[in-house]
Amino acid sequence: MAVVRPLILTGSNDLIEMTDAQIDAVKDRCRYLYGANPSVTLSRVSSGGNISPNMRDNRKTAGAYSTSTTSTPPESTTAEPGNAFADYDHINESVASTTVTSDTNNIAFPIYYDGAAIKAMSLTDLRDTFILPAIDTLTSAVGQPGTYRIHTSTSLSGYSAVSSSVVFTDTRANTGAYTAGGIPETLDQPTTIASYYLLSKDNISAPTMEEMLFIRNPDNNLQEYTQAAIDALLENEIRHCATDIAGTRIRYNVNGSGTTMGTSMVDTRLDGSGNYQTRFVNADDYRAQEFPNGNPQTISTWTLKVNQT
Repeated sequence: MAVVRPLILTGSNDLIEMTDAQIDAVKDRCRYLYGANPSVTLSRVSSGGNISPNMRDNRKTAGAYSTSTTSTPPESTTAEPGNAFADYDHINESVASTTVTSDTNNIAFPIYYDGAAIKAMSLTDLRDTFILPAIDTLTSAVGQPGTYRIHTSTSLSGYSAVSSSVVFTDTRANTGAYTAGGIPETLDQPTTIASYYLLSKDNISAPTMEEMLFIRNPDNNLQEYTQAAIDALLENEIRHCATDIAGTRIRYNVNGSGTTMGTSMVDTRLDGSGNYQTRFVNADDYRAQEFPNGNPQTISTWTLKVNQT
């Protein structure tokens, strides 16, 4: 760990070390810059999502109906309720191609005082002081700029829907749709219990920060960065660390390790053994069928997470 205190100018052009609050403001600026241009992104795809394989929605269906010309088919001869399912693999992660921030002549980064001389921060210093703490914050809780979450609606304050299409839907048999008078009923008559969508967090407002200094080439004089120049340096490095530097790479997963990002996606199914129903049509037409019934039980839970790898 090589955390240092960069130098800034006072109003009388004296050099002083940045306070903790001023360093934190730069970290916040890093989060803002990442939020404006994240290098690890999620999208909703029609199929083949690389972090959401085998997310399955299960539900019960009616059994096939039985018929007889002489008497009502007994329950022992009717087909038991069946099962239907749908697979969802709609969440896809993309990692941008980035390059390390150039440090020609080892003077590209802000200056600090090491107790004996004024020096330019190394790349390790820059990362340890600003970049890595910012990434730690980005991955520590839901609601950070440039990150994602699951929600049961496309609308949520502070977020934007990645797509109007779901990434997962929990359905169950619609028991109210099955009636004895409708035998033979359509086997699969589902109702939607919950729909889940992928949302991206809107960016934070641009934090202000003190302008740091660098060693100017070739005369070695000190000069303040312009905001655009320091933004470009910080943005490039946080994007690169998020994609390529082991231990700080931002990655998403489903049901792995890391910080939970929003609502868990729950698959439920009724647990009954069948609701036996009969229908008399006429003296030559007796019918019976078993419909889905029971209480909802959780079959699987799918949770989007973010971590550092």
